[in-house]
Amino acid sequence: MQTSPTILRTLDTRIGFWAAIGVTIASFGFLISLMLTFVIFPMSFTWPGIDAYVSTFNEHYWQVLAFTIPCFLIAPTYLIMSLCLYRFVPEEKKILGLLGIAFAIPYLAQITQNYFLQMSAIPQNIQSGLLDGVTLYAFGNFNSIFWSMEVLGYTWLCVSLICFGLLFKGGKTETAIKWIFIVNGVLGVIAPIQAVAHLDFGGPCALVLFAFTFPVSTLLIALLYHKAKKTGTMPLA
Repeated sequence: MQTSPTILRTLDTRIGFWAAIGVTIASFGFLISLMLTFVIFPMSFTWPGIDAYVSTFNEHYWQVLAFTIPCFLIAPTYLIMSLCLYRFVPEEKKILGLLGIAFAIPYLAQITQNYFLQMSAIPQNIQSGLLDGVTLYAFGNFNSIFWSMEVLGYTWLCVSLICFGLLFKGGKTETAIKWIFIVNGVLGVIAPIQAVAHLDFGGPCALVLFAFTFPVSTLLIALLYHKAKKTGTMPLA
């Protein structure tokens, strides 16, 4: 039994709308956690050693959760939103949508694994006094495996953003989404090059730009989905 195209498009827009809302809420949560972590209650990212980190872990664990939970939620909701966007991509441009999804999948797999580690194994090992290897994965250690995985995971997201950004066309809303995606994507792709070359420039600025602009772009996508409920189309190239 074939599904009616009208019902199928309605389902696409409904799921896409709520996924975009989910990404927006989670992204605003990330923005708030960023301000808490770096501005209001700044954490020291000068690694004090595992013993000092463990002694203060309970004090700053809420900040780790405030950072990891919204970032954990962005990944699956972004992938769902991407899948729904792909449904509206014209046939001749579907390769860009497929590439966007292809890079969103490893982003989801790597980032959720990375954050779940911070919410489960790390505190469990610290509470049990099993500290062997914790230094390599600790959130507070900027030279840890956690941060290397973080940079690589968000690199996949940024490539996905570039692919989907190239698909938006039309009015001011679509243009804003397009350039927010592309600019953040390009800046993010530079991050792993900096990490491998041990260069330290522009990182905080790129992070702040992403934190403030990404939720704006996904909120605009939610508005486009809201309009698409009536028209059955999305303004994609």
